[in-house]
Amino acid sequence: MTAPRRAVLVGFLGCLVVSHAGPEPTRVSAVVLPPSFPEDEYTPHGYLDNPYHSAVANRSGIIRSVPPLGFGYWCRRLPWPYGEGALRSVNYLSLLHLSIDADGARFHTADDFEANGVKLVSTYHTKTLFSYDWQFHGLSFSARYFLPAEDSLACLLEIANTGSTARVVTAHATHIYGFPERGWWGADGVTARHARSPDAAISKIWAYGDVFALGADRPSTAHKFTGSEAEWTEWITANDLSSRAPVRVAFPDHLYSVQSYRLDLPARSSTSIRLSLSRGVSEQDAIGTHESSLKDGLDRLRAGLAGDERFYQGAPLLLGDWPPEWKRGWVYDWETLRMTIRPPVGIYKHPWDGMQVYTPRLVLGETALDTMCLSYADGELAKRVLHGTFADSPAPNVPCTREDGSVNMICADGSEAGTAPIWGLPFRVIRSIYLRDGDARWIGALYPHLKKFLEWWLENRTDEEGWFHSKCSWESGQDASKRFLVATADPGAVADFVRTVDIEAAMAEAMTNMALFARVAGRTEDSDRWAALAADRVARTRRMFVDGWFRDFDARTGEPIILKDYYDVMMLTPAATGVAAADQMAQLAPMFGYFQKNPKHWLEWPAFVFVYTEAAWNAGLRALASETVFGIGNRIYSRWDARATRPPGRHEAALPAPYNYRIPGVANEFWPLELEADNPGGAEHYGWGATLPAMVIRNVIGFREQGDGTAKEAFWLAPALPAALLQPGRTYGISNLRFRGTRNEVRYQILGGDRLMVRLISRGARGPIRIHDEAGALVASGAEEVRFEARNGAVYEVAFQ
Repeated sequence: MTAPRRAVLVGFLGCLVVSHAGPEPTRVSAVVLPPSFPEDEYTPHGYLDNPYHSAVANRSGIIRSVPPLGFGYWCRRLPWPYGEGALRSVNYLSLLHLSIDADGARFHTADDFEANGVKLVSTYHTKTLFSYDWQFHGLSFSARYFLPAEDSLACLLEIANTGSTARVVTAHATHIYGFPERGWWGADGVTARHARSPDAAISKIWAYGDVFALGADRPSTAHKFTGSEAEWTEWITANDLSSRAPVRVAFPDHLYSVQSYRLDLPARSSTSIRLSLSRGVSEQDAIGTHESSLKDGLDRLRAGLAGDERFYQGAPLLLGDWPPEWKRGWVYDWETLRMTIRPPVGIYKHPWDGMQVYTPRLVLGETALDTMCLSYADGELAKRVLHGTFADSPAPNVPCTREDGSVNMICADGSEAGTAPIWGLPFRVIRSIYLRDGDARWIGALYPHLKKFLEWWLENRTDEEGWFHSKCSWESGQDASKRFLVATADPGAVADFVRTVDIEAAMAEAMTNMALFARVAGRTEDSDRWAALAADRVARTRRMFVDGWFRDFDARTGEPIILKDYYDVMMLTPAATGVAAADQMAQLAPMFGYFQKNPKHWLEWPAFVFVYTEAAWNAGLRALASETVFGIGNRIYSRWDARATRPPGRHEAALPAPYNYRIPGVANEFWPLELEADNPGGAEHYGWGATLPAMVIRNVIGFREQGDGTAKEAFWLAPALPAALLQPGRTYGISNLRFRGTRNEVRYQILGGDRLMVRLISRGARGPIRIHDEAGALVASGAEEVRFEARNGAVYEVAFQ
């Protein structure tokens, strides 16, 4: 949908006339879309947020799109890792499928859109509201799905007739119900009937299961039921407006319950219909939820849209000549992250990071990487999540947990593990956020929990000579890595004899940061202790550099572990954390090229890419870091933005054939180099798969916090645009880079070669803006807007005092 079309829709909503049965038209309230959400033609596939869903306490189901025009409750195993989760006893698919007949033209399957020459897009694609939008022969359609409550899925279908003749449209709303994965007592089959008051199709599992009601805010024209997909398709194809008797089928079959609505549109008019698919434990309960959804649903939607507006007012968005799929890809990433953050439940008293949406669990490493990215868009929420991760944990080491307090990463000796501070580099993340926003109160609240965490590791994860280790490879985040010398490749096998260099380096950085955090938190008596501990860890880490590479050591022999023809990107952690000595950094330089030549695995997983790019930055290899990130973006954003579903891969048998697919419009667990048929990217809807915006901001835009921890209000701006973008006349920018109370917009215009014209707009600065180059020379200064010529690959300081 283009910008003018949205203006038309919003305009007619303000005085919308709905053609109900009866002599008088009825007005309905307008739903105004948030202006800050970037208008575009997004892929017509995605998710809605079900904030009530959790791993154990309430497996409510995820809300996922059903091509071409539907959404539904997916309450059974799904075809990807983590898709099995804790089993739901009453399991099914409950889908709302929308079909349209417009003067005899059918829109029932994805092929129908192609056959009619119609482009189907989504113009609004957030966790709150998902729209399907298309135009056909003077008719404009928008089917907008949202979740008014946990047990109610709503669709607001809006149609505008822009032509000079009257039109007739029929909307067929079908509830597809059944497909249980495994039986339970009472799972005999499914039945359906039509209720007159309210006018709704009622579907039930007999003798025990959820009851659903499908209806609308107007009377139906016809209603019918079948257990046959062929008969259902015949009805839609013929635009059959007859009614049929109730029916029931035995499991494992399923039912189609159809409610049809004839919509008359005079010339230059508009209409709407609001559909509701609601569930309950009984027919009365389902009907009550259905009626509540129709009564209060729009008010709840508006509250959710206000949250969308607040988010996109502050979220960084790409500006200028970036590829269109990149601009849309950022929205898919932001929305994946927003849905990964779960509301307080169970032991979690704060918002928390669920890692992935289907079977949420809290993992420190994933939380760190997710909040690193989220902090650029919603810093306050990121800080609350990080604080709660430590404050709500049942133990100081932040073991991996579910909302009921159960732990789920157990080593072979029974140790309850959390991820080590190498995974997601949480102390680097916390420092980055603090240096960008200067929130001393947050650091003060977080400090005692961080202290307990580090003291626990010192007490429980050091050997007799004081060297750090992981209890098992799970704890390291590198499950069953050959680094840990476990012949069976068992991720739970005890590996406490392996002195791990990346943990030594991460602890050195953590303790260095704690010296700063202690001063910020008013715990000055701790600062010297942390500094001394950090110095010891730095020295230990540097002693683990052998033959041009950082090595783990075998505590049983005291010898370095040297694996033939095997190099692990996590051995760059000393470089990523600034712990490696200058001569060691020089010797490491060729290894960055090694991983460019051998990217499989190492440059596909977000946690590895984070370490790699942070290390490359510190090594002065900024162009390499930029090209790495840009290459990832080019391959994943075209996949996120695809217009067709894909096969599920190795989990093919998980769902019935019509619904056994993977969808675009959402981030996957990792960023595979090739889109393999048997593994299209790990789990669907995984938080850290959506963290590429942070790496673009840090390595391509080059916006980074200064690392000295002083009160100086300054950040680095180091443009490192990849070669493919260096086309004279083009401009690449970004909005909403927030730093110490300022909001910054940056645009890089390509002048030719490595020359750029930089335009920086800073809002909220308390003093003049001063730009200095790497030699300390003043390049430019100004009040709110500064322009200066820069060199691609150079580093500039932006100071506000």
